[in-house]
Amino acid sequence: MTGLALRPAAQSDDLLLRETNHRCCNDLQLVVGLLALQSRRAVHDETREALADVMERVAILARARSAQHRERTLSLEAALRQVCEALQPQAELRSILISLEARYEARELSAAHTATLGLVVNELTTNAIKHAFEDGGGVIRVTIGRNAGGDVVIVVEDNGRPFTAAVAGSEGLGLGLAKRLMASIGGLFIPPPAGSKAFELRVPIRPH
Repeated sequence: MTGLALRPAAQSDDLLLRETNHRCCNDLQLVVGLLALQSRRAVHDETREALADVMERVAILARARSAQHRERTLSLEAALRQVCEALQPQAELRSILISLEARYEARELSAAHTATLGLVVNELTTNAIKHAFEDGGGVIRVTIGRNAGGDVVIVVEDNGRPFTAAVAGSEGLGLGLAKRLMASIGGLFIPPPAGSKAFELRVPIRPH
C-alpha cells in the first residue's frame, strides 16, 4: 500500500482511539459521581473516608485520561503538574505547599506509564498531606529526573514527621497500592532510607 492509501486508515485508527479515550473519560467521571453520591449517603465517618479515598484515586485517573484525550503526547511533567494542582486545595487547608521540579522531560514513557506514575505520585502526596504534618505547615517536593543508568526517577519528599510515624496505618492501602502500580509497569518503588523522607520511583527506559 502507498503512503496515500495508508493515510485514511491511520486517520480512522486515530479517530477510534480518540473516541475510546473520550468514552473512558466519561465512564470514569460517572464512577466519581456515583462514589460521591454513596459518600454523602454513608452513615459512618469511616465509610465516608474510605469512599473519599477511592474517589480521589479514580478522579486523578480520569484527569490523566482527559489530558491524554486533549493532546496525543502528554508529558510526564504535565501529568504530575495536574496531580499537584488537584491536591493543592487540600494541602492549603493545612498550610502545606506542593512543589514540582522537572529536570528531565521523560517523553520516552508511554501514556500508560505516565498515567500510572500520576496515580502513584497522587498516593504518596495524599499520604504526606494526611500523615506527615501533625500541626500543619510544610512542603512536599516532587522532582522528575534521570539517573546515571538512564532510568526516569521521580522523588516525592516532604519535611514533615519521620517516615515511620508519618505513614502509621497507611501501608495497607496507600503504599501497598503504590508498590503494586509500580510493579505493573516494570518500575521500582523505593521507600525512604533511614533518616530520609524521600520516596523514589524508578522506571527503566528501554531503547527503541
